[in-house]
Amino acid sequence: MKTWVKRSLRTFLQTAVGYIAVNIAATDLTVKSAVLGLCVSAVSAGLAAVMNLKEV
Repeated sequence: MKTWVKRSLRTFLQTAVGYIAVNIAATDLTVKSAVLGLCVSAVSAGLAAVMNLKEV
């Protein structure tokens, strides 16, 4: 279970940092854009978590 949580958090952070870095380079980072990036990161982490679940 701990490995699953660690992988989800790592995926969330990787996606969030990547999204923010590209957004800063391409445009000005706004609150709306930052919130959208966090939502994208959360969905990405959720998908990664579901894909890494082991069948019981």
